[in-house]
Amino acid sequence: KEPQESMELRKQLFKELWTPLEELLVDIEKQVNNIGIVEVCNFVDASYVETDTQEKGRVAQPFAEIAAAVAFAGVNTGDHGKLFQLLQEQLCERGHHVAQLESQYCNSLPNMHKCILEQICGSARASVDEGDEAEQSQLKGTKAIAYDLGLLKLWWAAALEKDRSSDSKRLVVILQDLEGFSPMVVDDFIRIATSYSDAVPIVVVLGLGTSYECVQQSLTKASMSMLNVERFNLQRSRQCIDAAIRHLFVQGEAVLSFGAEAYKSLLDQFLLYNFSISGFVKKLKYAAMDFFYAQPLSIIASIVGRSANGACPIRLTSDQIELIRMQRSVQRVLEREAEEGAGRAHVHKALTDDAFFQDVVLPQLVCRLSAYRQGYCVGIGLVEAIQSMAPEAAQKPIRTLHYYGLGMQFDECPHWKTLAAVVRRMDMSEMKTLFEKLCHVVEQTLLVDWTLVSEGNIKVPELLQNASALLASPDSLAERDEPSSEEPKRRIRTRTDMDHRPFMLFHSGASDTELQVLERCCKAVETALRTCLASYHSVPLNEIFYYRHSHLLDTAFSAQPRAAVQTALGKSHYYINCHCCDSADDNFAEGCDGGEDQRIMPTMHDSSISYRLHQECGRMINLFDWYSSFASVVEKESSSQHPSTPPSQAETQARFMRTVEEMQLLGFIKPTQRKTDHVLRLTWGT
Repeated sequence: KEPQESMELRKQLFKELWTPLEELLVDIEKQVNNIGIVEVCNFVDASYVETDTQEKGRVAQPFAEIAAAVAFAGVNTGDHGKLFQLLQEQLCERGHHVAQLESQYCNSLPNMHKCILEQICGSARASVDEGDEAEQSQLKGTKAIAYDLGLLKLWWAAALEKDRSSDSKRLVVILQDLEGFSPMVVDDFIRIATSYSDAVPIVVVLGLGTSYECVQQSLTKASMSMLNVERFNLQRSRQCIDAAIRHLFVQGEAVLSFGAEAYKSLLDQFLLYNFSISGFVKKLKYAAMDFFYAQPLSIIASIVGRSANGACPIRLTSDQIELIRMQRSVQRVLEREAEEGAGRAHVHKALTDDAFFQDVVLPQLVCRLSAYRQGYCVGIGLVEAIQSMAPEAAQKPIRTLHYYGLGMQFDECPHWKTLAAVVRRMDMSEMKTLFEKLCHVVEQTLLVDWTLVSEGNIKVPELLQNASALLASPDSLAERDEPSSEEPKRRIRTRTDMDHRPFMLFHSGASDTELQVLERCCKAVETALRTCLASYHSVPLNEIFYYRHSHLLDTAFSAQPRAAVQTALGKSHYYINCHCCDSADDNFAEGCDGGEDQRIMPTMHDSSISYRLHQECGRMINLFDWYSSFASVVEKESSSQHPSTPPSQAETQARFMRTVEEMQLLGFIKPTQRKTDHVLRLTWGT
């Protein structure tokens, strides 16, 4: 049994983790999307500048047009509201008047005009009421209806008289989802807004989720000729997710990390469905809640980031300590120490003394996990440095690099082999440039205890520095390997050498010493990557800190309505808790597997009876045969419960017709014109 204090501590740890994490994700989204938002704001500031400063001899345009920004917000319609809210805040900070419209509230032109007047003139009416009486009488004397844009012209003129700085301000109308608006409403609004463009500087922002062709298909040529269109890209979903993965899983000291399968599920939901950042954040929060609320050992997350020599700040129960000892990674560490003669006493004490394990062994295991994560961050940085000098086809985003680092060993990943081949094809000058970047990556990272990163105690900084020293003075290698003063013999170049070193075709004067230096540098790069990008399965406590419940994430966020409906109709006792249907459902499952005959109980629901009967039919279902089978099952139910009063034929037909309509609504059947007394079956299998 877990004590109450431990459960409360896990709840507190979740809040301490998620609150700064959510703020970080919001800041990342703002920083990434701020580029497109600033471009739209600059476009609004620069609009109507030429028409306001007319020069002598300038020919006036034969027609009026208004500035229009086509903003691609991405296919993730759920994030459009938050994205355009950021755009509205930025425009308001620059002093512009903004009206944000949604298609659900603008189904007609009067409603659209009314929404614009309420949002733009609403705050202005309060300021007018506090102003002088002359302005009040001017607006009160107008008899315009509530959805007449003439009120907007009067309000703008009054604002100019009151504040001359309004000349630099614009009136921005944002259509958040252009695909949802009626084309006739948008077309009429553009025509009316164009007629007021001489008096009111109106700028239209058209939000799109599909493509620019939607604008051309929705608006007429006459309306398109009235718009001065410029395209912008507001949503940068991939860049936002890359930045989030870099800060959360690669660079940051995250308590919770994702295993290969769970990370793939998290990434597939984003890349293969809707590119929704909010969906990514919800899935991440759900995983964090499951980690802290369903994992009793998540309490040791409070130890992460502390020194290995310090005492454990929490007191674990004997059951929790035993659970930690039972982890396969912990057993592997203790077995490796037991193989050493001097470590047997240490292992025996760790297995028998709970206080020693909690205060000494557990902090050391957590420090090894932290050291591995720091080394992994260095490895990803080294890969990105190599990719910067590789062809564009060999470059992968950080989300893909992190997946490769989680799911594959270094020798199994084809991308690591591709990068190794790129390094082997470099000449001396390119290799020097590469090692300058690699050493810069290592210097930028925090101080890493490399003795805890790998079993071979390989220190990556020293390895790269030694290789860089060889590149600076390749003669030192020749002096060390061949101390004699005789000139070394030149080896004959083979075709394999030319394939591995293409620069030798153009620089045939490369000596064997330089080739040996390049070979050692390539081996140093491979050793560094193999050390930093080792599998997380070899790290202690990886079963606890690497989230692996991918099936839970798929079940919660990847809805499968067809499977749910088929389960409800085929195994009804799971949904309605009917004991009399329990045996029938078991027989039905056995019959589907080829065992006993499928039994349809008359006590089942009518829809379940029709569903099981239609499973026995082919592509075309005869309605009369279907009805006859249904009636025979229903009559058994009535004869067993009410033998004196059998059901009427009209009642049976009504119940059957209702089940047929339900089956058609659920998408299992549909009527066909080929045979009026037949229906077409649409689903097969599960």
